[in-house]
Amino acid sequence: MTWAEVAVSHGGIRATVRAFRFAMGWGLATAELGREPESIEEYASVMDESRATAFRDQQAFRKCFPGEETPANLNRATGQQDRYDELRRRLGDLKSAKAEAETAIFNLGAGVAST
Repeated sequence: MTWAEVAVSHGGIRATVRAFRFAMGWGLATAELGREPESIEEYASVMDESRATAFRDQQAFRKCFPGEETPANLNRATGQQDRYDELRRRLGDLKSAKAEAETAIFNLGAGVAST
């Protein structure tokens, strides 16, 4: 199964889109910090999102990918974390990296899931 098939089977289309956006944001926050965010509050702060939105997105991710605490495994397994790191380095700021990364959000779903 692909990551998208796993996500849709657990959470449906709407939650899957939200989960992939969260995974992208988590990867970009990781690139910005040089490490994974230590909490959802730190993630929200780095990504300039409200705490409530961050929690809703995290909830959608966990619904779609039961057993995964964070999107780190998904981002690494699909090669997207390397892409987020490279975008952040090349573009120089998080806002620009986020704008470019959003155009390929569904690349995450195309990878074959290990779960």
